Amino acid sequence: ALGGITNGVTNLELTGAFAAIANQGEYIKPKFYSHIENADGEVLIDNRTPVTTKVLKEGNAWLLTSAMKDVVTKGTGTLISLGDMPVAGKTGTTSDYKDIWFSGYTPYYTCTIWGGYDNNDALPDSDVSYSRYAKVLWNAIMTRIHSELPVTDFVQPEGITTAQICKKSGKLTVAGLCDNDPRGSQVMTEYFKEGTVPTESCDVHVS
Repeated sequence: ALGGITNGVTNLELTGAFAAIANQGEYIKPKFYSHIENADGEVLIDNRTPVTTKVLKEGNAWLLTSAMKDVVTKGTGTLISLGDMPVAGKTGTTSDYKDIWFSGYTPYYTCTIWGGYDNNDALPDSDVSYSRYAKVLWNAIMTRIHSELPVTDFVQPEGITTAQICKKSGKLTVAGLCDNDPRGSQVMTEYFKEGTVPTESCDVHVS
């Protein structure tokens, strides 16, 4: 999903795709300029009208964002931090360790960092810094961009609900069992689109 396809993917394509998730499922074709004026202020070329396509339902986009927020808070993207500003994103490494990525977004901006050689050589995987610098660079850039922006969260659309789910079975929890696992409580609160909440109870923990 982060570049490991037959002909590769550019930063522009990947950032546009992640921005569609951030933008509640609305894809906006990336562009490099808004408009061009002549010396008298007359607009010669106007590129300010966005070209948009609905590619995801709002609820699906929000659930993807919720999942990718976990990547940053407790997954492979924990080096990412913009203070209290919510961040969602995904790390990625292509086959044979030739490319590393971090694509991430806030309620304001989407940014993708790619690392690799332009001759397609493999990165020296023995050096752990190569697995970190995409995230370090993303964080440095986005920290500056967000330095004066007020903290806000991703807008949760209608039709999203929560349920108590067992981490081991993915089903509804059973009181006195899922929360008494020897490894600690396996109960978690999970988000769902209305109508998709599991109806079966946990069958991993039994009395």
